[in-house]
Amino acid sequence: MSSSFICLKLFELGEITLDSFLPANYSFARPYRRLLGLEMRDWRPTKNSLQVGLTRLVEQGFAEKKRKSYKLTLDGKRIMKSIFEKQKSLKKKWDGKYRLVIFDIPEFKKKARDWLREELYLLQYIQLQKSVFIGKHPLSQDIIGDIKGLGLSNHVNYLLIEKVYDERKLKFLEPN
Repeated sequence: MSSSFICLKLFELGEITLDSFLPANYSFARPYRRLLGLEMRDWRPTKNSLQVGLTRLVEQGFAEKKRKSYKLTLDGKRIMKSIFEKQKSLKKKWDGKYRLVIFDIPEFKKKARDWLREELYLLQYIQLQKSVFIGKHPLSQDIIGDIKGLGLSNHVNYLLIEKVYDERKLKFLEPN
């Protein structure tokens, strides 16, 4: 929870100190918590949770510490940009067409296969079969580029579907 909050602040402000998270009575957090879909009663930033989150981001290479301030690394900025792009695509009005992703990725590329599944879940795709997913939102250019970059192009098919005859199987897709 704190890592997401910290990444958002770093992305917006560029550089921060630990003290910038701790103004009196925490009223600063309300708009950010609404943006992240979090209720104030679920989590409140504490100096310890923020310090742990910042340390974790530095260890993972998403942020760097310079003296007493922190800022996102290029990897951190890339990930935050990707998150914002996904959020934008999920807010777009549905065009009435489904997207079907079918893949058969070999075992020696298991990490890439797991990455693709995770990306599809984040875009609210549902799993019809083990390697068949359907959703309402198009894959971003970043995801398509990553599929190519990871050498998965020969293992992944991406189809646009205008009509599904038995939509009962798709009842879990959220309406837009």
